[in-house]
Amino acid sequence: MKSITTLIILFLTLSINAQSGYEKAMIKGLELMKTDLLAASQQFERVAAAESDRWEPAYYVALCNINSSWGQNPKDKTVLYMKKAQNYINDAKAISTNNPELMVLQGLLNTCWITYDAKTFGMKLSAETTALYEKAYNIAPENPRVALSRAEWLMGSAKYFGKDITPYCKLIDKAILLFNEEVVTGFTPSWGKERALEVQTTCNKY
Repeated sequence: MKSITTLIILFLTLSINAQSGYEKAMIKGLELMKTDLLAASQQFERVAAAESDRWEPAYYVALCNINSSWGQNPKDKTVLYMKKAQNYINDAKAISTNNPELMVLQGLLNTCWITYDAKTFGMKLSAETTALYEKAYNIAPENPRVALSRAEWLMGSAKYFGKDITPYCKLIDKAILLFNEEVVTGFTPSWGKERALEVQTTCNKY
């Protein structure tokens, strides 16, 4: 009996230590995201390789590379970042299917490609992106990142066609309320509120 108890304690200790190592690695990556997206991406890549059954590390690799793909870097590097983001989105989707957080990431990455070359990718990806956001919204209408990203996409489309964006500003207001109510657990995504407030400021100018 004593040996069984010892084995149970040893197993629990090893489990706690393993979890602690994962948590420390993820926290380090999240801290790096504030100052160095490349280093953060590399950190999450290491975690993703070690934790192949978790979708979150791959998610954050993709997010780091998406955040590096809004035109602030040379075009050749931007293409590499976008391709890496797609690879890790695919990895995350293989682990977690029909995940609205991953649908949002795919929508954002599609927008990066359109921003990179609207003539080539605008027609190709616009309908797909709209469908992605609608699917994510149908699955998780109370997810603030879904609400925000869908509203921004619809707002951008309205601007492109010279339409009034006011109806979509109300969706931004709703997204902010959802951010205020969100309860974050573990390393599930929590970003977006600052962006929502920025967009709300833009809306207030109209």
